[in-house]
Amino acid sequence: MGLEERIDQLEARVCDLERKINVGSDLELLRKELSKPVERSPEEICRALKIVGMGEGPRDMAKNFRRYLYKGKQ
Repeated sequence: MGLEERIDQLEARVCDLERKINVGSDLELLRKELSKPVERSPEEICRALKIVGMGEGPRDMAKNFRRYLYKGKQ
């Protein structure tokens, strides 16, 4: 293997390592961004809850959801 081939291989390895390092820092920035809570207005929250049908039904749904879900199916 000639000197130029070895230099080309080393340059390719350096480029690969630089790319991996940049991906790692991009992932860290993405993690930081995703860890921040999204700011939504009360209207946006209300609209989203209506879309999924939440905010309706019995107030104790969280505690007794299995009973409500399976009522009459046994």
